Amino acid sequence: MDALASLFMPVGLRPYDPDAHAPRDLGFGGQSTEYLTTNDAPDGGAWNIPQVWWTGAGAPVVLGPDQAQNTAIDYERVTGRKFPRFETPGAGSFAAMNRSAAGGAQTNPLASFFGGNR
Repeated sequence: MDALASLFMPVGLRPYDPDAHAPRDLGFGGQSTEYLTTNDAPDGGAWNIPQVWWTGAGAPVVLGPDQAQNTAIDYERVTGRKFPRFETPGAGSFAAMNRSAAGGAQTNPLASFFGGNR
């Protein structure tokens, strides 16, 4: 776990990290690392954020869209990492489908210091 992620740990949840978590069967039809929702971004447009968050002990927690939204806002504020932004919800949904097909969180973290671009 890197230093910024450890800062967020007091809140107790973080996005999937392949160095700290293992894919799990969460009832979505196979092994999962993340389950994304496309919501209205707090700064306009749309963003993709995880609905599956992970505890410091490595347990997955599935959040509803509203709770995931609030958790993602807090995560960005605390870590400085950004979730990807899009001009429209349709563009966000399309990106989420392509991300999953390309290996998802197992190959590329969702939040980054370079994320947030539209």
